[in-house]
Amino acid sequence: MSTWQAGLWGLLGSGLIEGWDLYTAIHAASGFPWKRRDRLDLPPYLAAVAIRLAVGTALAAVYAASGQIAGAIGAVTVGIAAPKILEQLARRTPAAQPPRATPEHSAAHEPEPDAPTKAASEEGAFDAR
Repeated sequence: MSTWQAGLWGLLGSGLIEGWDLYTAIHAASGFPWKRRDRLDLPPYLAAVAIRLAVGTALAAVYAASGQIAGAIGAVTVGIAAPKILEQLARRTPAAQPPRATPEHSAAHEPEPDAPTKAASEEGAFDAR
């Protein structure tokens, strides 16, 4: 699948989820949500829709260009899930580094200089001082 084809399929996917969101918003508001005073006006709503459509299109195209999408259903799914994919990518943190040894911690784990080791005590090799 070419990159532009995946982008179009991603546009379809993001359009489908936008349609679903509009459907639920209309039912929740008992009409168009931008006509209610406690909701967004139409221009910001349209801007949000345009951004979401662009994100779905671009992300599907990028996934296809990197060989991560083989067919239409994959591109549609990426278009639908694009906001969540970006959210998860933004949350990623670098791998946890092992804790550094501090003087307090390293001293607690080192044996005392005059104490015989377990191996030495088993072999009977004590330092007779």
